[in-house]
Amino acid sequence: MAGNVEALRSVAPLEQYRIAFIESTDLVAIAKAFRRIPGPRFREKVRVAVAGPVHPSDEKKSGSKARDFLFELSVAASFRNRKLPVLTCTDKDVITRVSGHTLLIECKRPQSKNKVRRSIENATAQLMEHLKNPNRGATLRGLIVLDISIIMNPQRMFLVTDSEQAIVAEINALFARFYSEFKSALRHGRDRRILGVLVFVKVLGYHRLENNHIGCLGTQIFIHAAPRTYNAILTENFYLHLTRDSAR
Repeated sequence: MAGNVEALRSVAPLEQYRIAFIESTDLVAIAKAFRRIPGPRFREKVRVAVAGPVHPSDEKKSGSKARDFLFELSVAASFRNRKLPVLTCTDKDVITRVSGHTLLIECKRPQSKNKVRRSIENATAQLMEHLKNPNRGATLRGLIVLDISIIMNPQRMFLVTDSEQAIVAEINALFARFYSEFKSALRHGRDRRILGVLVFVKVLGYHRLENNHIGCLGTQIFIHAAPRTYNAILTENFYLHLTRDSAR
């Protein structure tokens, strides 16, 4: 778009623009990934995802689950874009398959730093309940997925940069701060079948040299299993598959 971040203020509030840019990018990715999924339950989940309040801070008082559903669908879309099989309308947030294992996924969006541990503990308890299935106990695995965009960027600041390398460096630094602050919570493991915590962060970037805005997505995984064990290797292989370039 023409102009720059400062000029944008005369067109729309920056916070409103930032939210719309990131969430519309998510919706486009979901539409592309699931364009051949016609089921009524899936359509209803999408309808709820786009029907929430304009600002995330209004979700709690309205009781809306829109952005929870949006995050679940965006996680599922990212898996599907990497050719992983995905189920989205079950009693788990997302289900996929990895190296012969069914992977049950709980998605959480903590809205403040003091809710990170609680989100991980709640997700752990929910996964443990489903992992009790006696008929598939040997093949079931669990994974917690967190969106830390709000807690690590509470002021919703733009990431202003001159290169993609600088964006990567900033996001890596953000993950390092997150681990330093929450390493105790991230190590909360009560069942060896829960592989770890996969973390997403979304930031709106502004590339000064190219004069455009970029939806910046970063991922990092924190593995529960000891190095070189079966579950650690399984998790590493899954993450390598997930972070490779999307299929064209």
